[in-house]
Amino acid sequence: MEFTKAELALRSRTCCHHGMTFLRLVAAALLFFYAAAASSAFAGSPKTGTADGTFVGIEQGDYAHFQIKDKQGHDDSFIILRPHKSVQPYLDHPAQFKGKKVRVHWKEQTIPEAGGLMKTVVKVE
Repeated sequence: MEFTKAELALRSRTCCHHGMTFLRLVAAALLFFYAAAASSAFAGSPKTGTADGTFVGIEQGDYAHFQIKDKQGHDDSFIILRPHKSVQPYLDHPAQFKGKKVRVHWKEQTIPEAGGLMKTVVKVE
């Protein structure tokens, strides 16, 4: 069986016998990979929570850390990235609040410089 140049050109741009053009195949593959990447990026919402305890202080390093001692006597630390207005008084005058009961609202965020997944302060009550 012999084919004309037009038929050969058409066959070289199609995939298999389904008639799907090469460009459609590439577009479908790109769409698949984009959807897979997007779903893994938004796979789950960040973990959030609250922690009750006594304010210990602010530790300054690469990031400011809001430190508390929980009801069981364990120390807990939360990175302050974007201080909510409720956090600012603790940053400005930590000595005034030392020993006061607090509730820290936090969420987990990935901070590579700090070692990965860390709890960050959302607000303080």
